[in-house]
Amino acid sequence: MQKDDRVDILSVRRIWVDTALKIFSIEVIVYTIFLIRYEAAKARHLMETAQVVVIQLAAFMAVAVGFTIILFQGVDFFMFLAQVYKERLQRKVKKARAAGIAEGKAEERHLWINWNNRRIAAEAKGEDFSEPPPVQSTNEQE
Repeated sequence: MQKDDRVDILSVRRIWVDTALKIFSIEVIVYTIFLIRYEAAKARHLMETAQVVVIQLAAFMAVAVGFTIILFQGVDFFMFLAQVYKERLQRKVKKARAAGIAEGKAEERHLWINWNNRRIAAEAKGEDFSEPPPVQSTNEQE
């Protein structure tokens, strides 16, 4: 199995299941400790305290499950948003590169046309034309 595989329950990524169970357990344990201390401080009978703790824990577990699911679905959502942003940024870079290449080709074509016009004009006048083509002069500058 891969880390991106999904578990059937609410389509949670498998990689998050162990972490989610640990967080859920920590939530329940911490709440139980506080609840027992609070109920024990009321100085009730042991059986009454145990009943209150069980009832309160049952209600809290639903909240803890909901919180854990929301937390990890939120993480997945932000990862999804990051992926969308990354893809959008890559499209913009690709479009900018294409525009830059097109602009460079147009500029190179313009240089060649001007060079060829000067060459034709020099031939028409019967002059010697020794200017190197644009590609050679561009490579020499680099």
